[in-house]
Amino acid sequence: MLTKGVHFEYLLIFIFVYPATNSVFLNFYPQSKSLAKKALYITVWVILTTLFEYISVQTEVFYYNEWKTLYSLFCYPFLYIAMVLNLKMIRRLQIIDK
Repeated sequence: MLTKGVHFEYLLIFIFVYPATNSVFLNFYPQSKSLAKKALYITVWVILTTLFEYISVQTEVFYYNEWKTLYSLFCYPFLYIAMVLNLKMIRRLQIIDK
């Protein structure tokens, strides 16, 4: 049963799992493919991460106060698009800097 406060045993999961999955997402992102393939790629990742979040809540690794998994389903596309745009901006800044 979950109690209030930080659960340090789970903190490591979130410190390593989220950055690792974001790296995998960006590494395999179909940069030079069609918009439809990019949308499909993001959609698959949204479904997978929402499923992961749902399982985490059901197994009490993750806890919601007022949040619902459905909210995440609608937030994840924007987060993934933001990651892709951030990567593009960093790559452009590297080109300008050289």
